[in-house]
Amino acid sequence: MSNKNYGANVVSPNTTFLRVWAPNARQVDVVGDFNQWQLGINPLQDGHGGFWEGTVQGLGPRGRYKYAIIKHNGEPKFRIDPAARDTRDSRINNMHNHGLVVDTTHAWHDFNTPIFDDLILYQCHVGSFCGRNDGMHRDNWVATYQDVQSKLDYIRSLGFNAIALLPIQEFRYDRSWGYNPSFFYALESAYGRPADLRRFVDLCHQKGIAVIFDVVYNHISNYDSSFWHFDEDSQTGKDSYLSEFETPWGLAPAFWKQPIKDFFVANMGMYLNEYRGDGLRFDATRYIEYNRGWGNDGWSFMQYLTYKAKELFPGKYLIAEHLPEHDSIVSSAGFHATWYKRAYDRFRQAMNGNNPVDNIKSLLGIDSGPEQRYPYNYSLVKYLLGSHDECGDDDNGKRGHRYFVEHFGGRENWHARAKARLGWALNIALQNTPMLFMGNECLMWGYWHDGGDDHGDHRFDWSIAGDHHGIPMRKLVSAANAVRWEHPALRSGPLRVTHEDYQNNVIAFKRWNHEGDVILIVVNSGEENFAHHEYGVKTDQAGRWQQILCTQDRDYGGWEGAGNAYYQPWTQGDGNIYVNLPKWSVVMFKLL
Repeated sequence: MSNKNYGANVVSPNTTFLRVWAPNARQVDVVGDFNQWQLGINPLQDGHGGFWEGTVQGLGPRGRYKYAIIKHNGEPKFRIDPAARDTRDSRINNMHNHGLVVDTTHAWHDFNTPIFDDLILYQCHVGSFCGRNDGMHRDNWVATYQDVQSKLDYIRSLGFNAIALLPIQEFRYDRSWGYNPSFFYALESAYGRPADLRRFVDLCHQKGIAVIFDVVYNHISNYDSSFWHFDEDSQTGKDSYLSEFETPWGLAPAFWKQPIKDFFVANMGMYLNEYRGDGLRFDATRYIEYNRGWGNDGWSFMQYLTYKAKELFPGKYLIAEHLPEHDSIVSSAGFHATWYKRAYDRFRQAMNGNNPVDNIKSLLGIDSGPEQRYPYNYSLVKYLLGSHDECGDDDNGKRGHRYFVEHFGGRENWHARAKARLGWALNIALQNTPMLFMGNECLMWGYWHDGGDDHGDHRFDWSIAGDHHGIPMRKLVSAANAVRWEHPALRSGPLRVTHEDYQNNVIAFKRWNHEGDVILIVVNSGEENFAHHEYGVKTDQAGRWQQILCTQDRDYGGWEGAGNAYYQPWTQGDGNIYVNLPKWSVVMFKLL
């Protein structure tokens, strides 16, 4: 099923082919500027199976159009195409809103999606990433794709090779996290037009940054919904596109219907083909799983999506937000990976002093429990410092969600900063796809929101990014990411715990590959500071070792001589190397 099977597809500069599913219609007309919005001039043909299709002369790129859905009583209802690739805004009932025909061509530069093991994700919200204290625009302003382009060098300088965008489909209002879709094909008009997104993705690729799109297929907003009353059954009044399953955020689509399945397959194709995306993150898949209708369930819908995506767009990374996580989302539903929130929860417990060794040990592997097994390092996306959900609060702070440092005293607290450094270095060393939410790399304060609330403006604050606390944390993030790039064992090698010290809250583990890259990671989650090369760490490996990262080095906000610079310990007869081990730190060594 091609993505050209839905919506308006340009044939020539003055001709467009349209196809829409409206099984309860007697006739469907296309109206717009090209025919002075008159009925009866451009009827679509019955394409069978409830589809209506046809080629319209005079309707070209940027042309405005709507469908007139004519029922059996002859009454026309004017509706915006649910597969319109662009709209004026999200307001379905606004008489001035309409679909816009989009020319999808672009002179793309060559880019190959990285292998999944090599991805390091920077999660970013387009609308709030620019405009606050960066000299770009006025306050209380929504950023665009073009604005974010100016920050791509910043992201790349941190060592990230992929940007994971929060949803960008058209949503209600101009300011939103994006998880309230009005349309699935049209882009959020406040961020820019489709051509702007293509330029944005192309520039990301030129800078070596892959783009992961966030898709929200589990529901459509109950407000400004392009599915609502698009095509009702005259007898039952039920909408063709909607189920009766109510999620916490709106009604779910009718996933069991083949045209709806293919509607979303085509939507995946839009992101992965027309916009050259490198992967998709599927929001709240538990609410797809729970959706049951006509004897079928959302599980088979997800299997259909992943099967078709792998068939049509091989090599693209498919991530589920399946919480609580379970390996069946990979082994049965067919996704490549799932978010692993449990790692964030356990890491916070460890940093709170709650059984640090066991809590860190529990998040080390790609196992999430004795009954579950994930096949690859990239099967779990881990975010020890939090995703948008953990860092963001859209209820004036009442939900209690905060940036990581806020849970431990704030960015002015030395221990909070040290724990944040420890967290990202550990994240880089795990068997996982590491992900950082924007702002954690510079110890952003408070909580993220996409604008102002009763407690101020919570967009990304660029004055913090460059201050005396932001710069050292950015240096640490960049150095940790560089270590992962320089050592393939951290990206795809196995993992084994070599050292457990419950008295001092220290744990060490080893990563390695068959080419001889061996890395030892030592985590001190305690207040004891070990100097004079006095702490013994079991290595499970003979040889000489060299430090490659210490999160308490002075450049990152620690102190001079905290680590083991210019010191290369040998494994002793007792199986240990004896090293400096700063409090609240990650120290990494490579085998020489």
